[in-house]
Amino acid sequence: MSSPIDKYDCTDCGACCQCFPIFASEDDAAKEPKIQEEGIRVDNFLRKSNLVAYRIYPLPFLETCAFLKEDKLCRIYDTRPEVCRKFLPGSDQCIEARRRKGIA
Repeated sequence: MSSPIDKYDCTDCGACCQCFPIFASEDDAAKEPKIQEEGIRVDNFLRKSNLVAYRIYPLPFLETCAFLKEDKLCRIYDTRPEVCRKFLPGSDQCIEARRRKGIA
């Protein structure tokens, strides 16, 4: 039996990296310093927890996450934020992102 992950190929997609806001935590930024360099620090009064410390999408002048390369692969895949790790291929959000971007 195939799973939703088998049905959806992420290697030529990137829809999730350009449809929904993406935030990184302090822990994510400690593991991947580029998050601090390229993301925007979220003001303290907007933070409800340590889970939202940096915004990496949307950012001014970028149409995708700061780490999505032209080939639709992530520059920081091995150290990507936890929220990205939890985003599952074939999930309702995945399907919605693909729909918004016109990807079957």
